[in-house]
Amino acid sequence: MARSCSMKHFFAVLVVLAGLFSAPLAAAGDLIASSAILEDSGGNLTIADVVGRKFIPFNRKVSKGYTDSVHWVRLRVRAPAHGNEVVLHIGSSFLDDVRLYEASDSNPLEWVTRVTGDKYAYSQRDRVAIALGFVVNVTAPEQTFYLRIKTTSESLLNIEALEPHEALRKEQKSGLLRDVFMGLMLWALVWAIDHYIVDRQPTIGLFGLYQAVYILYGLSITGYFAPFVPDGFPQMADWLANILTCGVPFMFILFSRALFRLYGPAPSLMRGLNLFLLIFPVQFAAMAAGHTLAAIGINALLSLAAVWYCVVVAFSARIEQAPSLRFLRATYIVLALFATESILAGFGWWPTWDASVSGEWELITQGVVSSVLICSMLYARLRQLRRDAQDSAVALALSQKTLELERAYKEEAEIHARTDYLTGLFNRRYFVELVRRELARAIRSKEPLSLLMMDIDHFKAVNDMWGHSGGDMVLRKVGQLIRDVLREVDVFGRIGGEEFAAVLVGADIERALEIAQRLRTVVADAEIALAQGGQVRVTVSLGLTELMGRDIDLDSLLHEADEALYKAKRSGRNCVVVADDGVSA
Repeated sequence: MARSCSMKHFFAVLVVLAGLFSAPLAAAGDLIASSAILEDSGGNLTIADVVGRKFIPFNRKVSKGYTDSVHWVRLRVRAPAHGNEVVLHIGSSFLDDVRLYEASDSNPLEWVTRVTGDKYAYSQRDRVAIALGFVVNVTAPEQTFYLRIKTTSESLLNIEALEPHEALRKEQKSGLLRDVFMGLMLWALVWAIDHYIVDRQPTIGLFGLYQAVYILYGLSITGYFAPFVPDGFPQMADWLANILTCGVPFMFILFSRALFRLYGPAPSLMRGLNLFLLIFPVQFAAMAAGHTLAAIGINALLSLAAVWYCVVVAFSARIEQAPSLRFLRATYIVLALFATESILAGFGWWPTWDASVSGEWELITQGVVSSVLICSMLYARLRQLRRDAQDSAVALALSQKTLELERAYKEEAEIHARTDYLTGLFNRRYFVELVRRELARAIRSKEPLSLLMMDIDHFKAVNDMWGHSGGDMVLRKVGQLIRDVLREVDVFGRIGGEEFAAVLVGADIERALEIAQRLRTVVADAEIALAQGGQVRVTVSLGLTELMGRDIDLDSLLHEADEALYKAKRSGRNCVVVADDGVSA
């Protein structure tokens, strides 16, 4: 329940932040009077060459896509209301090389040059800050500045001229939003790691990897890596940004492939996803070979194709899962639309973003929305899996309970099948079965074995005097007395009415006669308390026979013992008779 509430709050905060990131970050008091741009396709023009050239006006924001061209920007900046300092705030943070040209105070025909960009060490930038820019002094009502921009990434340019306090406010606000964004993305990452550890779902693990790569990607494109890059390797920040730019779509397709497998899409389309995955290592190799601009540009087009290809795969799926196919398809359509807008805007083919929203924030917004949608899908799936697991656990518990009951019923039935319902002793059928085994074993091993038949004397009189309940009590008590005297290895049972039988395993006739006499004495000496409140004494007559190494069947042995019992009854009862041997008192 706690995780469920936490996830709901997470989604709510992400949705709010998504709207916040999409809101304009307009800076008050922009001092740019006019802006114009000139493309230098060969990259050979100097400041002297471009000063007299015709520039094309633009509204301080432009996207030129992935190009080898150098772009020159001419800015007319108004003097601030207070002081002379103006901060030229330049986005995006991943621009490689930005050079500022301003006329020298001593000689207007000379130009002072300063540089910044993500290929320069953080401490060597003209303005040491995560956001690229310069601090200039505007002493005239309006002053002209030139910017020369060259980058291997997409040429997204957003320029603002702000008073220092406005620039500081803007950067603080951007930093706060960036920190909150990173916090939320880390929250989603921790959520993925936590649930992967608990549930071990591959899709959750791959989402965690995708989230980790996207967090690093967000840090790289917003310039957060720059302060941590060693001064001797300033190009490292640019390399990381380029690698992560290719890594994000790679991880997205890897995650999507694992997710789609749950829905049974067309196998041929799934193989197409594998082809997309194989292309990304080629891009990394191209960047290593120095073809970074081409690799990054191709990556953007492949990402666009891949995300719409995922939409096609989603619509080919046929197995209903949690989340539903409808939710899956709607999610991928939204992701595809966001990716399309971002990528086409990056190429300059779809100028849907206005001058108040930087390209970086568009990418961050895309990341937030992606996290919201993917987390929603995975959360719905986990909730269904847990519900199914609970149902399965209940079904398993019921099945185990049923199995235990069936086993208990079976054991009870087996006990009833082999025991006498009244005394709990072996019944005649099971007694005979056990005795046959013992007899066969004794004959094979030539060991002694004796058979004892017992009958309660004058049992009919007990029934007549005390009723059947009294007779039943006598039967149970006599059976218990005999059982207590016999050994564990002996086989004892009630074979009918008031008649009992016992096989004395390993006992010769002398030993058997001793046991028989003890049984007779124990029964005769016992006072049996009846439920009616009275007491009764009974005696037993016993017939005894021995195997004596003979190869004899059980029926014959039983007949001998039964004959001896009959003789004991005729001899006055309460005695033991050995077969073919007369009476033993």
